[in-house]
Amino acid sequence: MSPDLLSRSWTLLRRHPFLLWLGLGMSLSSLFGTGWRLWGAQFFTLDFAQLTNIQTIESLLFSSEIVKMQQLLLRGLLLAFGQFVLVWLLALLAEAGIIGAVTAVSHNQSTSLRRAIQQGRHWLGRFLAIDLLVFFPWFLIALLMLLVVLVLALVLASFATSEPSAGTILGTTGLGMTCLIGLAGLLLPVGLVSLWYRLLTFREAVVHEVAGKTAVRQTWQRIRRNFGDVFVLVIMLWGGQTLVLGAFNLLTSPLLTWLTPLTNSGTMALQATSWLALLLVTLLVWLVRGGVAAFVAIAWTLAYLNLSQEEN
Repeated sequence: MSPDLLSRSWTLLRRHPFLLWLGLGMSLSSLFGTGWRLWGAQFFTLDFAQLTNIQTIESLLFSSEIVKMQQLLLRGLLLAFGQFVLVWLLALLAEAGIIGAVTAVSHNQSTSLRRAIQQGRHWLGRFLAIDLLVFFPWFLIALLMLLVVLVLALVLASFATSEPSAGTILGTTGLGMTCLIGLAGLLLPVGLVSLWYRLLTFREAVVHEVAGKTAVRQTWQRIRRNFGDVFVLVIMLWGGQTLVLGAFNLLTSPLLTWLTPLTNSGTMALQATSWLALLLVTLLVWLVRGGVAAFVAIAWTLAYLNLSQEEN
């Protein structure tokens, strides 16, 4: 690994500021964070005290507050789905553009935002295939968790038609929870390893212009031959990014949390001021996260180029 990796990454970002725009594309999720806060704040405006006076199931199901809550939940599901698809696709497009631009610069070729976006579109399908391959183990674990929940729910529901002992119910529930906790414990390490692996696989695909399946296989071989360097990169780049953004979130998250309920204030002036402040802080968070994302993506690409050149 080159000792001047960080300085070279910073120099490249200064010389090609359009890379920051691609970094903003990689960090769109920060905008949705504010959207989730606004969505959650709507629940505090619901008056559930009136539900205590409802006498029948029908009036409960069709009460105004329950209807509002159902609408909020529906909007939340749509927001979650839209966020996942939009952020995933745009982040892949932006990262592919950064990798292509950095690779072109390293080969003394000209590049621009338009050219980088074109390269991102070219590699988008291949990056989607890589994600499906790399995150497949994580998907299997999540699917197993869902199956355990369904089986546990069915077994407990069957107990309702019989008269099982308390020990049987507790034993079955304990076994199901043990399985869930074990599988949940695997999600985080498998997810992190998949995340780091995909970062390198993306660069393998672009730098060596290979298909997704070939890139996955070649990346594993490259990691085996350069495990020490890759481990240092993970600690330095991913760990450093996590620490910087974590410290930044400690400053901005309380402010965003405090501003969000004020957007529902009954005072028009306070409501308008809160919306403006919330917008400004959200844009600041997006800008900082985008800059960090662009810088780290550049560093990962330069580091991978170094590894490839050293082996050749």
